[in-house]
Amino acid sequence: MFRRVLFPTDFSSHARRTLECVAGLPGIGEIILLHVAELPGRGMDRSAEEDILAGTRKSLALDRTYLESRGLAVHCRIRTSKSGSIGPIISGTADSDQVSAIVMSARGKSRVQGILLGTVSQHVLRHAKVPLLIMRHQFIEDLTKERYEKFCPMIFSSVLCPTDFSDFAQDTIRRIASMQGIGRILLVHVVTHGETAEEILALEREAAQQLHDIAATITQEGIPATPIVRTGNTADEVLAVAKERDCSLIALNSYGRGWFSELLIGSTAAEIARNADRPVLVVRDHQVKDPRV
Repeated sequence: MFRRVLFPTDFSSHARRTLECVAGLPGIGEIILLHVAELPGRGMDRSAEEDILAGTRKSLALDRTYLESRGLAVHCRIRTSKSGSIGPIISGTADSDQVSAIVMSARGKSRVQGILLGTVSQHVLRHAKVPLLIMRHQFIEDLTKERYEKFCPMIFSSVLCPTDFSDFAQDTIRRIASMQGIGRILLVHVVTHGETAEEILALEREAAQQLHDIAATITQEGIPATPIVRTGNTADEVLAVAKERDCSLIALNSYGRGWFSELLIGSTAAEIARNADRPVLVVRDHQVKDPRV
């Protein structure tokens, strides 16, 4: 999955720390460094623009030197924007460079914390055709040596896969289970409705049986799998399980039904990415028809 990765950077300290983690991801061999230089729509002369681009080239060269010292192949891309539309440029670069995944830090130099998640990351979540790995700033800023080992080179040691039992969620589980280096998979379904205690209990039992069957199949393939049923708000329960079980990654599909159908407009995925204290991987299945069309 991380064979050829696109990493958009704004050269903030958070982005640079994220880059250190990206360099340690399992299976990574090639990184496309992308910086989108934001230029004023008017009022800036050519020499000032050249100064900005010269600074961009210098910063990219520093990042490139670091990554090459880690044994990675590196390609640098500079794009410019006078409209502030960074998201489409990232998605377009991912397409043109045929990357296998995009890794983004969810906070850059903006004075409004989380704005990248609300605008740029949201656009990439909606439009990118490849998996998106989101690194939240709390996780990166608290990246001690022990946390680096757990969440970077061993990011697949304990993967939490929420499921609504849709084909899309099941596809994500299969894809995660087929990857090398998976230590264990935790399967969680959240019951979000029910008029009576009896109805909720019946839904919990039905979900438990479905999860048990999925877990049994995964376990037969040699990967420990644990079924978990929770009741309540989807994002809250997913994040709670991830923390309680000390998961190294939360893996979601960008399509689904029920509460997963909200992923692309952000109510679930954005809430999880905004509040998770660990990496979130949003898997994109570009071989299925977009349900929004």
